[in-house]
Amino acid sequence: MLVFKDAEVINPAMSNEAVLSWNESQAGYTKLTSDKRAFYYWANYSRLKPNAFYDSVVVQLVQEFPQLKGENFASLKTDMKNANTLPLLSLNEMLSRMSSYHAKDITGNNASPSHNSSNGDTFGDRFKKFGLKNCGGENISYGSGNTSPLFMLVLLYLDINVSDLGHRKTLLNPYYIITGISIEKYSNGNSFLVEDFACSQQ
Repeated sequence: MLVFKDAEVINPAMSNEAVLSWNESQAGYTKLTSDKRAFYYWANYSRLKPNAFYDSVVVQLVQEFPQLKGENFASLKTDMKNANTLPLLSLNEMLSRMSSYHAKDITGNNASPSHNSSNGDTFGDRFKKFGLKNCGGENISYGSGNTSPLFMLVLLYLDINVSDLGHRKTLLNPYYIITGISIEKYSNGNSFLVEDFACSQQ
């Protein structure tokens, strides 16, 4: 697990009007914290303009942190150049509750970052318990107290040491159209992020 404890990451303006308008129109948006809003913005921006996200965000961040440069950086360029425009993600109440439940469970029990709940439930178990029936996926990310939501998103895209590039594939999946996002803090101030996805409104 890569942790950048003192990462001072680029902080580009969230200025794309199409993404901002879409995000702000979503039920539940006003309840999101500033960190969740930032992650949601960049997740949708990266789907609307994958090439621009790679060029203006990923490249700059890797220049700042050259230890991130490698074959995953190169393969991400190819994947994002081939992605074209993907559907923007809508906020979904059940997925928001599901992501919040998992993030609070893990941080509240001071458990290691995992897709499994502290009681052993898997993502699939939670998906069913929250009344979701269609296809879905989950990304998780861990960061220090200073790690920005944008940095956490880029690390998910790079998927360093993740052989199947599962986080990246989830973020670029055109069939995922709804999402729920939660970011909770451990007692030591470090962050645990959960983003859940599904293919359609339930």
